[in-house]
Amino acid sequence: MHTKLPLLLPILLLMACGSETDKVNEAEKEVMTIHDQVMPRMDDLMTLKAQLTARLADLDSLQEAGVSSNTTAEERMKAYDLSRQLSLADSLMMEWMYQYQGDSAKALSSDEALAYFRKEKEKIEDVKEKTDKSIQEAEAFLKE
Repeated sequence: MHTKLPLLLPILLLMACGSETDKVNEAEKEVMTIHDQVMPRMDDLMTLKAQLTARLADLDSLQEAGVSSNTTAEERMKAYDLSRQLSLADSLMMEWMYQYQGDSAKALSSDEALAYFRKEKEKIEDVKEKTDKSIQEAEAFLKE
């Protein structure tokens, strides 16, 4: 039995390392899955932002023509706020992508890499939440 131990030790070490590598790869995959869900929504975000800009221009035209009311003012404020929320979601995504260092993280120890990817998952989940919320609210406003 003792003669087989030196032969088994390298195999056991490789299996343990493979398991840690798999965990890191899985953590990175989770982050990128969320990113891949959010990224296509950036087009929707920009389309809605353009529609809000057009709505704001229409409201400004009404005001210049002398048509103004509390409802128009409230609608203008809401459109402006929604446009800012869409811009914020877009900038959060761009900032996240700029700061993301997935390849560099893989060079870290398994524990450090896992910690990095957990933190990045939290960040990209926040971006997803803000993006989804801003798009949903803008769509609802524009349907009114």
